[in-house]
Amino acid sequence: MRKTIALLMSCTIVLALVLTGCGAGDKKTEPSGSAAASASPSAGGEKVKVRLAYWNKEENVKTLLDLIKEKLPNVDLEYQFIDATQYDTIIKTQLAAGEGPDIIGGLIDETTVKLGYFEDLTPRFGGKYYDSGTSYVTFDGKLYGLPQASWFNGVFYNIDLFKQYGLQVPKTLDEYFEVAQKLKDNGVKPQAIGLKNANVAMQSFIALALNDYIGTPEGKNFDDAFRTGEATMKEALLPALNTWTEYLKRGIFTKDMLGLEEEQAIDEFTSGKAAMFQSGPWYMETFKQKNPDMNIGMFPNPGTKGGPGWMVGGPGVAFGINANSPAKEAAFEVLGLLSTPEGQQAYWNDNKGGSSYLKGVVFEMPPEYNDAQEAFKAGNVYFPPNGWGTLRNPIIDELGKLIQAVVGDQATPEQALEAVDKKAASLRSK
Repeated sequence: MRKTIALLMSCTIVLALVLTGCGAGDKKTEPSGSAAASASPSAGGEKVKVRLAYWNKEENVKTLLDLIKEKLPNVDLEYQFIDATQYDTIIKTQLAAGEGPDIIGGLIDETTVKLGYFEDLTPRFGGKYYDSGTSYVTFDGKLYGLPQASWFNGVFYNIDLFKQYGLQVPKTLDEYFEVAQKLKDNGVKPQAIGLKNANVAMQSFIALALNDYIGTPEGKNFDDAFRTGEATMKEALLPALNTWTEYLKRGIFTKDMLGLEEEQAIDEFTSGKAAMFQSGPWYMETFKQKNPDMNIGMFPNPGTKGGPGWMVGGPGVAFGINANSPAKEAAFEVLGLLSTPEGQQAYWNDNKGGSSYLKGVVFEMPPEYNDAQEAFKAGNVYFPPNGWGTLRNPIIDELGKLIQAVVGDQATPEQALEAVDKKAASLRSK
């Protein structure tokens, strides 16, 4: 069943780090007393190295890393950034070899849990987080990951450019296209988008699909039906993809954007060359660094039907512990600090905009997101792939690549969704 979230919600430079392995250790939740099996940060006052891997750059967790250094002086935390395009392959290869980082961001699903890659966190953290955040990392009643501040994806816009050309925040897709045309008439690129990243292409389409089908009463059961094979993308989402191609027909998205990195799109947005940029709060600090004087707002992704609009999003990255970690107890200490109001605030400080799933923790929403409040209040924050089960990651990748193919005139919308359905059917048969 599709889960919407009524509370407020929370990459991209290629830098693949080949991580050094760590030896296999005890798989029990509690330490066995053996330093080799599960090194404790309090043992003898010696520092215990804990490696944490994540696909966001270090600047997105800097405040948290500083807090860990301050509060856990016996933990030597090594942060390992791996670009999202490389992340799954690198970490899964290491986990299959009984190695890998001690704390892992993401990758917690039914398959990796069944393979025994992740430690059961229930004895330490069960009941501390809201079910709306932990449901997707809970299997057979056991918790395997701790969700961080929720994420969401909307449309950032340059407030000063909108004022300069007398533009109103669009509420429908038609209104968006009117805004885009007026910007084009004045020599301003309507929206910068790094379509070289397949994930960016996928999320742009999913945002429209949410508005026009998945987020409607008619489409509320699509995710469950797609996961089980009772529904296909071609049958359910072809009208939305046909509508999405209007971005191409109107020259808002163009073929040359398939060669545009997201960092380049950010430069276009922050320099004023482009008026809009679809993404989430994790880039706000980057915007401010590149242009401290820029006035930025965000509105929900629009659809043809109007209404409050939708934000693509949901629970943020879930951190789990490698079941083979030789520093398991120290890793528990790190997650324990993260599971305090102070730890949540530290993580959120560099990812402002989302809400916490730790019970009792509430963040104040920055003013940049005022235009999205109607969507938040309606609970219109959702990431459909979270309902696709084990199809999630491979179909995300396949859908993104095929949206790119549509942009490049290598596939029609119908051919693209047929190919995604074929991939899904193959995965279900395994």
